[in-house]
Amino acid sequence: MWKKFDLTTTEDKAGELTLYVVNVKGYLDSSTFQDLQDHLHQLIDEGKCRIVVEFGELNYISSAGLGVLMGMLQEARECDGDLKLANMSSKVRNLFDMLGFSRLIHIYEDVESAKKAFLKDDANGSEPTPMEESY
Repeated sequence: MWKKFDLTTTEDKAGELTLYVVNVKGYLDSSTFQDLQDHLHQLIDEGKCRIVVEFGELNYISSAGLGVLMGMLQEARECDGDLKLANMSSKVRNLFDMLGFSRLIHIYEDVESAKKAFLKDDANGSEPTPMEESY
């Protein structure tokens, strides 16, 4: 059975900062994780390291998808950026909490909250710490 998967990226601003919002739709699993990994890797290679991954239309995430996010988190931080997640369904959020990933990666109620967190990180000049302004 073919499962729908799509992702798009838009450039956004938070004050003077340029952010990249990656909207993930459908099923992020063993047959689609490589698309997300390649997409995020390309952004980071281009120096676009402040990334919000928006999950409002994500129906499912597997361990392969979770692994991509953890790997890309480290790459984004190594390039003086961060990877923040936004707009998760309660089902997906519960999975992140149950596996302990919510202690490692920022999760926000919506994209606007994630953008504000990037501004706060920039103003403080500090290393990102997970869950500062999460829901």
